[in-house]
Amino acid sequence: MAQRPSRSPSRGSSSSRSGSRSTDKEEPPVTVMRAELVRGHRPVVVSEVPVYVALRDRDGRFFEDKGHCPNVRYRWLRGPVIKPCFFHPHKMSQVQDVAKTYQSYCSKECFLRGWHNLPQHLWGPRADEETSEEPIAEWTVVATTRSYCPSHQDIDRPLRLDISPILKDGTDSRLGSMSITTGTVIPTPKEARTRRMISNGGTFNAEWLSKQFKVMNWNVLADLYATESVYPYCEKWALSWTWRKHLILKELKSMTADIITLQEVQKDAFDDWFKPQLAEAGYEGIYQQKKRDPIFHRGKYTAEGCATFYKTTRFKRVDKQVIDYDKLSASEVGMLEANPQQVDKCLQRFCKGNIALAVILEDLHIKTTHSSQVPGPSGGHVLCVVNTHILCDPGSADVKLWQAHLLLQTLKGMSIGNMPLLICGDFNSTPDSAVYEYLRKGSVRGDHEDLRNDPCGLMGKLTLRHSLCMATAYQTCNGREAQYTNYTEDFKGTLDYIWFSPDALAVLAISQVDDESQLTQETALPSSTRPSDHVSLVATFMFHDAPAEAPEAQPTGLPSGAGRAGGCNAAAALAGVGMSQGGGGGPRPQRPSPYHMGSAGALVGGGMAAPGNDGGLYMAGYLGTGGPITAPRYL
Repeated sequence: MAQRPSRSPSRGSSSSRSGSRSTDKEEPPVTVMRAELVRGHRPVVVSEVPVYVALRDRDGRFFEDKGHCPNVRYRWLRGPVIKPCFFHPHKMSQVQDVAKTYQSYCSKECFLRGWHNLPQHLWGPRADEETSEEPIAEWTVVATTRSYCPSHQDIDRPLRLDISPILKDGTDSRLGSMSITTGTVIPTPKEARTRRMISNGGTFNAEWLSKQFKVMNWNVLADLYATESVYPYCEKWALSWTWRKHLILKELKSMTADIITLQEVQKDAFDDWFKPQLAEAGYEGIYQQKKRDPIFHRGKYTAEGCATFYKTTRFKRVDKQVIDYDKLSASEVGMLEANPQQVDKCLQRFCKGNIALAVILEDLHIKTTHSSQVPGPSGGHVLCVVNTHILCDPGSADVKLWQAHLLLQTLKGMSIGNMPLLICGDFNSTPDSAVYEYLRKGSVRGDHEDLRNDPCGLMGKLTLRHSLCMATAYQTCNGREAQYTNYTEDFKGTLDYIWFSPDALAVLAISQVDDESQLTQETALPSSTRPSDHVSLVATFMFHDAPAEAPEAQPTGLPSGAGRAGGCNAAAALAGVGMSQGGGGGPRPQRPSPYHMGSAGALVGGGMAAPGNDGGLYMAGYLGTGGPITAPRYL
């Protein structure tokens, strides 16, 4: 067994001190005081290596050099090949077996596992059979600039950055120099994983292919929150944005969705990455950050929020509005509470900066066929796409329900007529929560556990009731929700959903979600192959040729939500592909300008523009309802 030499992420401390023993008489104009890799990343091919360099001049002034200082010289060098661990290809090897298996391992445990259990046909070649054995000390200069983007030739090799002050005669000073060494370079992520689409109802009509549209929802995990303290099991380089952004983009493109709703998108990531990259793929994007103070992160202030993208060849944007839960809370609390002190207490609890982004889209391909359907300016079907991220605090079930209530009451008050709804997002609520029950059934039973915690005393004063008929794509198509949409060491369960109007839309298929054996390959999410702690959801829809029959009016004396639930369940049954091409029911009255979402005081914001290989369709019938999920802890 050969132990590899230790490679510290920063060799600067020893290099800089060596200058104190230097015989140089001339003091350099600057001294390198600090040099480090940002978060100790392993470099990724085609992504610039993130480096921080601090200098001090002769006057004692400290400053960061971003490559403009003429008194310092940079030099990047490429080191020898260091193979990855045989059992953990995403980890650098630290041990090499030179006596038996001739493989490389990341730890003593992996070495012993290979020594005792690795079949002989998986052993590597003997050292003397290597055709390109490299000396351990061989380093080759690859760049003389401060910034460097690794190439394919750098894969599985460490990089070293030498930083040297320059003397008057143009030579490098031994005094005040520093060097830092990276881990081995890793290639950009491979193509996204393929995900099978599960068909609804056991049949699939070829005619639907020209009518269907695909929706994708995903909490992509903002770089603000991707810290080693929260995800200690994830490799540092796999947590880095330079790695995760490539994986996220590949998955977004591989699903070829017509509509994409993303949560936890940082403003800088939207401007610099998502918007330009997805524009090349034919998408237009709209962004709204949360109503929170920006956070200082990696040298600048930034915030995160929701981003909605749509294919410009399929949809055209008609309108866009922002639903500001904080502003709505101020109005709602004022109507429920008269005591100013109690109002302040309630607003302090309920105003958390969360928002919803509502976008009205018109279908450029499919025209309306019935007088009761809402047409867009060009006669196409219109669709209201809502993207939201509900509060994540596990001890604030009342705030989550409050935000869900504000969202649905605002949508109900919009002048959208019979317009179909898609409500996508991270609701931070499991299928046994009050939020889920309220969205699906239109009311919450009085003895629900989530209603017990009501520190402000407002839940009992709310009229928790709505008449919007809503169903989820996964429960409708597969008989149950996805088993996991969030999978970390601390919490494993379902928090994300694609809600839709079953009386106007039919769900044709959903993407299969990874099972637990796949999610635990690297302990939990995120990992080197799954860039977020959430799993993306994908569903395929089509518009009903005619609206489903409207639910009958609720008879007097029935419990709240009873009549509505029956009508909504009937509509949900029609939302599958087993329905006839047309639904019954006469036309409903339309409101003027139904695709304009103007609503006094309810909405805030202006009009800011901003199948992979599925291996065939797995047929699944309607299976009924799903069971409860484990108790929540949210990240």
